[in-house]
Amino acid sequence: MPWFVIQSERKTSTVYIIEAEDADAATSGKKESEYLGYFDGETTAVQVIGPFKSEDDALESDFAFVDGR
Repeated sequence: MPWFVIQSERKTSTVYIIEAEDADAATSGKKESEYLGYFDGETTAVQVIGPFKSEDDALESDFAFVDGR
């Protein structure tokens, strides 16, 4: 049976807190903000790559590379 690699794109929102005079000043990048964290939203896109003849072929492909697994 063939093997496939699935790449899923997710929307990630990064959350900061900042003290500023108004919204324009908050988003200007001129003030220091504090990173609070992030959260993942819904999946926005899915790409299926394959078929590959074996699991090893799929894992050795450029499509299976992940940074920070």
